[in-house]
Amino acid sequence: MGRSGIEEANEHDDASASMDTGIHGQSLNISGWFASHADTGRPGPHVRLGAYRSTMRDAVLKTSQIPELIDCLNLVAERIDRQWERDRDEFLKTFPSDAPDPNDPAVIRRRRIEHLELNELVAAHITEVVELVVGAADIHEASDSVAALLDVDPMAIQVHLLNHSLFGLTRDSRAAQDRKLGELRDEGPIAG
Repeated sequence: MGRSGIEEANEHDDASASMDTGIHGQSLNISGWFASHADTGRPGPHVRLGAYRSTMRDAVLKTSQIPELIDCLNLVAERIDRQWERDRDEFLKTFPSDAPDPNDPAVIRRRRIEHLELNELVAAHITEVVELVVGAADIHEASDSVAALLDVDPMAIQVHLLNHSLFGLTRDSRAAQDRKLGELRDEGPIAG
């Protein structure tokens, strides 16, 4: 980048900023959102942090970069707060008021069960999944093909595969996931 995230962010009015991290080639993007999990989370001003352009998922900052991070966070927070005050009513008209609260323990449990069940499906069909992914032209074709194979939502499989470590398919990992899935199911009926 060469310039600080604040210098670049001051060139626009968006609720966003980017800065280099301590990892060569990695940037940290700071974005203001109107809901905690896009359209299924709690409405209100939120700030999302995402590391990009690196094989590492986590952002790693040098201690000398912390003041810049704080400045970027404050700038994005101030901007998303102003945008929320200005656009809240219009946004809330489009927001599903009956959307489940993603922080509700029953919702968290249901999503965890769904994740573990999807993991079981992927593991049971790993050879076919890999063949479809390798043979696909792009992420959308791969997601659609794997979703059709497993009879699941294409977006669910896309998110799962983007965030899924193949090491989670080892015997020990799968045994631990099976135990956890059993515990969650034993807690009672699944909400929603």
